[in-house]
Amino acid sequence: MPLEPNSTPDTDSLVKRLAGPSTTKAGLAIDQSGINRIIAEASKGSKFYENEKRKDKDLTERIARILRHRDEVLKGVDIHSIEHGVDQLLFKLEGQRDLTQTIVHVDMDAFYASVELLDDPSLEGRPFAVVGKGVLTTASYEARKYGVRSGMAGFIAKKLCPHLILVGNHFDRYLEMSRRVMDIFRRYDPNMCAASCDEGYINITAYCEDHQLTAEECVQQMREAVQKETRLTVSAGIAPNKMLAKICSDKNKPNGQFKLESDPATIKEFMHDLSIRKLPGVGRVNERLLESIDIKASIHEAILPEFILS
Repeated sequence: MPLEPNSTPDTDSLVKRLAGPSTTKAGLAIDQSGINRIIAEASKGSKFYENEKRKDKDLTERIARILRHRDEVLKGVDIHSIEHGVDQLLFKLEGQRDLTQTIVHVDMDAFYASVELLDDPSLEGRPFAVVGKGVLTTASYEARKYGVRSGMAGFIAKKLCPHLILVGNHFDRYLEMSRRVMDIFRRYDPNMCAASCDEGYINITAYCEDHQLTAEECVQQMREAVQKETRLTVSAGIAPNKMLAKICSDKNKPNGQFKLESDPATIKEFMHDLSIRKLPGVGRVNERLLESIDIKASIHEAILPEFILS
């Protein structure tokens, strides 16, 4: 399509930003470049587009300032001495690592959409999304195949999937089902930490010891109890700390589980080639900031231990 007079192509960073914060959701296509271009074109002329364009420009300028400051600070610096100091810090951190606990991150599969499906079985196998105030709060796995995802405006979702069914949200119902699910999780850890209405962290160390279960057996039992008693499915990650468990819970979604062995070598191997976007707390902005200083598709060995400590 030819450009209009005085218009310029969207930058790659803007196109990526317009794609939204949920591009790593389970069920989405691995290569989303074509989908992202459709989203960018569909967004043009909207307040959302102009706001994201301004934020992208501000971030570009911020990165330029950071790089100038970095270059200035590094002038005449003894890099070897700094690396030696970092090595000493990492050695100290390694000694503080606790790999004795078994932590599970449980994450309900497309929770709002799954609850809606319980109440309206006609939605089974069809692309649909739960929407509130024009913005999607979740999408069924059938809808995600088209690039539809949470945080997306309804009109953009319709561009990607014209036959998408939009369903209003019912928060009272979600809270009711959340309470039922959390009650099941508390059987395994009365002190479990609910991170939201559809996810939480459970320390199953004591439960496994008391009931002579492996971690995998315990989590399988837990997930089966949820499905039997609520007809909902849950995915789980098993690891020695919360952050690793959260990353692991996404490995076999939906309705699956993944265990990361509790030894440093296995953990480092697991993290080495992991996309930095998979780290909790690293969203669109932090991802781009880190990429600007050459921390890109893998977790740099120098920062790995600090990230994976409890």
